[in-house]
Amino acid sequence: MTLLHHEITFCNFDGTYTMQPRLLAASPHHWLDFSSVCGTNLYCSPEAFAHIRNQLNTLPESGLTFLGSGNYHYATLALLLNIRRPFSLILFDHHTDLQKGSIGHMLSCGSWVRHALKELKHLRKTMIIGPEPPAWQMDAYTERQRVTVLSEHGLTTPQQLLASIPTDTIYISIDKDLLSSHDAKTNWHQGTMPIKKLLTFIRALIRDRRVEGLDVCGEWPIRPYEHFDAQTRVWIQRNEQSNLAITRTFLKAKKQVAMPSIQSRNAI
Repeated sequence: MTLLHHEITFCNFDGTYTMQPRLLAASPHHWLDFSSVCGTNLYCSPEAFAHIRNQLNTLPESGLTFLGSGNYHYATLALLLNIRRPFSLILFDHHTDLQKGSIGHMLSCGSWVRHALKELKHLRKTMIIGPEPPAWQMDAYTERQRVTVLSEHGLTTPQQLLASIPTDTIYISIDKDLLSSHDAKTNWHQGTMPIKKLLTFIRALIRDRRVEGLDVCGEWPIRPYEHFDAQTRVWIQRNEQSNLAITRTFLKAKKQVAMPSIQSRNAI
């Protein structure tokens, strides 16, 4: 089918993208700076979430959104709130992000999927690809019929994934902690999926479904002194390379969507 939105946006929570110049130069993009917003790291205060959502809503459309480290993965929820038709969430992540949270009901990077299941009336199905047991242990709240968890080794082909998605419309969220340490370095325990396998799934999803948007997190968070650390630079370059591969896949799909409309106008 197609991508429904074509813009690229960087959310600057932690400064990590300022050290990825090739990624920033790959395509025109929007830049939203949240670096001075309080209450965003790991847990997100209601005030901070309202600000993040309002800023994202100023954009003409979504498309591909970069969120920074996995500490800010909850920002996906702000993007999902704008979907107005039945859809499935396709989450590539080494963790389920279905935790209850330890600070009351506050939104966090580990609980945002639970919030999405509770709050989003158009969310029909959540497919989580990447967790390993015992992360599969889900309580009754998660409504097993609405959540399917597949290990990275249990999912072998794109057709297997596509056959499990009940809706034409989907949203894709990617945490690079799913990837092998050869392709990404994150601040969370990681899986072993190669970036090439992830891209195969992304291409198949874009071809077969109406994609409302994609987002990517899983950067290595940078402390000020780490700008000068050689090992940190290697890790950031590794993440940049994977981000570039995802961006190029997105841009290629965007170009393929644009071509028929150009040909159609020329035929009139």
